[in-house]
Amino acid sequence: MFINANHRTSSNLFLISASLLLLSSRAMTQGSMQNATSDLTSTTWQLVEFRGGDDKTLARDDRSKYTVAFASDGSLTSRLDCNRGRGTWKSVGASQLDLGPLALTRAMCPAGALSDRIARDWMAVRSYVVRDGHLFLSLMADGGTYEFEPIPQFGSSGDSTVATRGPFNFECPKPDGTLGTFIATYYQTEPGLLLLEHANQTRPAFQVRSGSGAKYEGQGVLFWEAHGEATVTWSGVAQTCKLKK
Repeated sequence: MFINANHRTSSNLFLISASLLLLSSRAMTQGSMQNATSDLTSTTWQLVEFRGGDDKTLARDDRSKYTVAFASDGSLTSRLDCNRGRGTWKSVGASQLDLGPLALTRAMCPAGALSDRIARDWMAVRSYVVRDGHLFLSLMADGGTYEFEPIPQFGSSGDSTVATRGPFNFECPKPDGTLGTFIATYYQTEPGLLLLEHANQTRPAFQVRSGSGAKYEGQGVLFWEAHGEATVTWSGVAQTCKLKK
């Protein structure tokens, strides 16, 4: 079959141009997503109140029972009263927020808990704004707004209610003789919350029952520590680490 050389050259130039345009478009999209999510990435919040479209408010005295933590890899963990959940999040534009389905445990919480309402409203969240240090999540069709505050660090202000320990550095020997590092900060909520930093990512994990030591599980992370030694599983890779003194 005879193919005209000029036609083949034109086709190749077209494919190259299209590929460059696609790569440029992806780079712009990734840059936009990074900018849009910078103020939520690696943040952890606890509920202040829900204000409905009719201006009625719902709140609970123990704010630490309703939390959400946004990880840098697009995953999130939450606590809704006596239940814990895992899900995903993304923001592709200024103030836009898309929450994926929330996988929740199914314990029977006490009467009057807000967990059922929040679970129903979860995927109806359409936008967010951080104002005066508080996070506001707005529902579609003027359905209302959830207000959250940062989980405070112990001693940061007179009315702080959540104590923290850390950060602590854990060093993990690698086969090539170098050391990997994990930075752990413990929040004394119920259940306990751990923020674990590694390779420029922060992942949240909640404390679970264990036969010994302290064990925390989250999406893509498991941290089990006892007497200054920790087993860390990060993205499916298990490591043995020791507390740096």
